[in-house]
Amino acid sequence: MFYNIVRFLVSIYLKIFYKIEISGKENIPSEGSLILTSNHIHWADPILIACEVTNRKISFLGKHELFKNPILRWLLNNLTVIPIRRGEADVTAIKSALRVLKSGKILGIFPEGTRVKTGEEKKPESGTALLAIKSKSKIVPIGIEGSYKLGSKLKLIIGTPIELNEYYGKKPDKENLEKASSEIMKKIKELLSKG
Repeated sequence: MFYNIVRFLVSIYLKIFYKIEISGKENIPSEGSLILTSNHIHWADPILIACEVTNRKISFLGKHELFKNPILRWLLNNLTVIPIRRGEADVTAIKSALRVLKSGKILGIFPEGTRVKTGEEKKPESGTALLAIKSKSKIVPIGIEGSYKLGSKLKLIIGTPIELNEYYGKKPDKENLEKASSEIMKKIKELLSKG
């Protein structure tokens, strides 16, 4: 209930102050486990995705540091954000993310692990691929374009679902995870180049 109320109010704000253009909403399955993954250009990207991409609840992974503030921690917990310690193998976060997926829900994650300015390059982290392979969940790539300046256009390009079938049953070693992660990021960049 809290999630839906916040989503509704923020969605109104976004529609008033931005010109939002979305393509590919039909690519979001109405049920089943799913990983939504996109480029990360602004701290508000997860808010934009949660409000505009699907009516289904999305549990995002968020950096652990955000949870140090008690008020923000309460808000993030009620919005089902999963804290993750960046730069290390956070087993607790991985288990929490897998629980979301194994219960047939949606997980939101940014493969680059942090914000990356448009035009810059950063090697993707292996977390998205690891979670997709372990849960056998579909991945929907999303490209985000825009400056987030008030009154500007924010563009969301939603791609067709990806399945990492070729990696199922294989050991999720570094080589396979890096290869799969690069494939995911490539799909996101292809959406941005078409946008």
